[in-house]
Amino acid sequence: MTKVAIFGIGRGADVATRYFRSDSPHEIVAYTVDDAWVDRKEFMGRPVIPFSRVEKEAPPAECRMFIPMGFQAMNGLRAAKYDAAKAKGYELESYVSSRIMAWERPKFGDNCFILDGNVFDFDVTVGNDVVLWSANHIGDLSVIEDHAWISSHAVLAGEVTIGSHAFLGVNATVSNHVRIGPRSYIGANTLISKDTPPDSVYVTQGSTPLAGIDSLRFLQMIKQ
Repeated sequence: MTKVAIFGIGRGADVATRYFRSDSPHEIVAYTVDDAWVDRKEFMGRPVIPFSRVEKEAPPAECRMFIPMGFQAMNGLRAAKYDAAKAKGYELESYVSSRIMAWERPKFGDNCFILDGNVFDFDVTVGNDVVLWSANHIGDLSVIEDHAWISSHAVLAGEVTIGSHAFLGVNATVSNHVRIGPRSYIGANTLISKDTPPDSVYVTQGSTPLAGIDSLRFLQMIKQ
């Protein structure tokens, strides 16, 4: 049994804890957040440790860390905490649901959060710090690069590449052989049939980008 410290004391940590406790062999032993956000001593029955001293109270030699943060700043905040945990010497644990569907298990990186109902075809590769919410379809030979987020019911056809830090909304669809550029924001119900450039924003069907705006600015506008 691997011991795990979770970064966060909000909804993400709550949900992650439930999945780890009900569907993994791992034991949650502590929570940690940046010092300024420590407002309690315990969360879900375990101690809350300021991040500045987490490696002393939950040493990397004794436990791993999991960082279940959202896609704020095009996944940049989660990526930054991932790097900070690595710098403290932690290995990052992944949660992969026992209820994914795959004839062969894909290659998953660390700090992945892969929920139930995801369907994987053959030869899929998933990078580090990737979130796949429930019930997506990932086609043959597809690659999801580091720090990406895919919401529920997205469909990736064969040989799709999702660039690092990209975001796909609910019911997004990506055609065969398409590459989604790094930090692209693909909104709900959007069909992408051609490669997208980095930092692009697509929020309507028909693959029409919003002019004069990049993905980070768009997220700031909608306050995500």
